[in-house]
Amino acid sequence: MIRTAFLGTPRSAVPALETLAALTDLRLVVTRPDRPRGRSRRPVPSETKSRAVEIGIPVSQPADSQHLDSVLAPLDIDVIVAAAYGMLIPPAVLARLGAVNLHFSLLPRWRGAAPVQRAVLAGDPAAGVTLMQMEEGLDTGGILAAWGTSIGWDETAGSLTDRLAAGGAELLGRNLEALAAGALTPIPQDASRATWAPPVSTAEARLDFTRPAVEVVRAVRAFCPRPGAHTTWRGERFKIYGGRVVHGDMEPGRLEAGPAGVRVGAAEGCVELLEVQPAGARKMEVGRWLLGVRGDLGRLE
Repeated sequence: MIRTAFLGTPRSAVPALETLAALTDLRLVVTRPDRPRGRSRRPVPSETKSRAVEIGIPVSQPADSQHLDSVLAPLDIDVIVAAAYGMLIPPAVLARLGAVNLHFSLLPRWRGAAPVQRAVLAGDPAAGVTLMQMEEGLDTGGILAAWGTSIGWDETAGSLTDRLAAGGAELLGRNLEALAAGALTPIPQDASRATWAPPVSTAEARLDFTRPAVEVVRAVRAFCPRPGAHTTWRGERFKIYGGRVVHGDMEPGRLEAGPAGVRVGAAEGCVELLEVQPAGARKMEVGRWLLGVRGDLGRLE
């Protein structure tokens, strides 16, 4: 049986972990250290760690990339697989052991940390997963296999990531034997076609209603669930998690309630709000929010 080690951290890495656990001799899972979360700031394990513990796979959590080499060096393995690990793998590890990565884009498009969000934000018609050979450059290695899928018109980055995680795990499973046998020939990427997917910031997720409505809705989808597209209503932060483009001609940012729901003005159309989160409240359908609003709806700034 193929001997493997797996590097991953968030929920999107779990399907690949489960594939390796089912089809290989998975000897170690490496994930990021537990992080403080919530109001208590208590350290919470990653989803990958929690799942590995459930199925009885040893876990290591090196604090930085310098310690990763010492964690992997003692292992007698055939393949290292990474998926959304979140830490650079030292060149010494790649030179000695080699590794492959499941990257959530159709490379060379969207190299970098936030490929799914960038694909949705740009209005790409399709996304996918690339099984690639890792090298020192960021997502520059040769392509071993790929799987693509169309992006739904109302699909968020969160729901698309879940689909890509499942599709990537299937892609990995289909290619494990060939990968271990060295039978997959890496295809060099065309660097001239590369685009970059830098991390998403909270500031970037602030909505601008002077933009066309279609771009506003893309931003809502791209930043859902994190960091959450946001604006200001009555002087406080107001998050929008669901919306769609509708016909209309309203002043950008102006809110209006009608029989069809609540819409906000934008350039070139309006945005119908579907799911929102006012300051100090939980996420809710817009109709429920509207029941608690008194006076003129005003505008989103």
